[in-house]
Amino acid sequence: MDSLVTPTRVVVVEDDARMARALERYLRREGHLVTHVSSGAVLRQVCRENEVDLVLLDLNLGSEDGLDLARELLRSTRAAVIIVTGRDDLQDRITGLDAGADDYVTKPFDPEELLARVRAVLRRHSLGPPPRACARVGPYVLERDDMTLAREDGDAVPVRFTETQARILLLLMQNPGRTVTREALCSREAKPAEDRSVDVHVANIRRKLRESGVDDLAILPVRGVGYRIHLRGASTADPS
Repeated sequence: MDSLVTPTRVVVVEDDARMARALERYLRREGHLVTHVSSGAVLRQVCRENEVDLVLLDLNLGSEDGLDLARELLRSTRAAVIIVTGRDDLQDRITGLDAGADDYVTKPFDPEELLARVRAVLRRHSLGPPPRACARVGPYVLERDDMTLAREDGDAVPVRFTETQARILLLLMQNPGRTVTREALCSREAKPAEDRSVDVHVANIRRKLRESGVDDLAILPVRGVGYRIHLRGASTADPS
């Protein structure tokens, strides 16, 4: 997808008519083709009939769970998902990102920041996944084609990550034992360094590793700097 040649199709899922009109106005100003729907049922129909590039998804959709809808989009479409919601609780943010959303924006928001996040998410998706093979730390191999981490010896169940989580883990594993700054991780995510969603993604990566029994591959925080991936039992010295 090249957004400079072919307009991107964005679907706004929002049951507040005033908010929907504002989002449509901002997005059309950027040259996007915008469709507004107010329910999951209509969203599904639009996605069946069109190639959708991005969905801006409100979580409060009456009887339908917006998080379940985000998970369904991840499974059934190639669309990127940005959750745009009034829910600003940290746990909601963690759950939304872990459901597969590419970003999470709380209302009220600055229109220019929202558009910058839209551009960043579309830019990441336009790059497509890098080739298979990717990075290795000790016996662990991250394969980006299916976004899983597995042991070469087969002793552990493969751990599956969302695309955003896999991108962050890839950068860490490409620099084993070295500190990767928050600025570098945010740059990979095309977000400002003060954005805290990188920390949420790292927390979710660590949780998935722990729940899958991967207890010898640690992501260590480096206070005030960033993160470092470390295989327990290896030297903790930072070679950078």
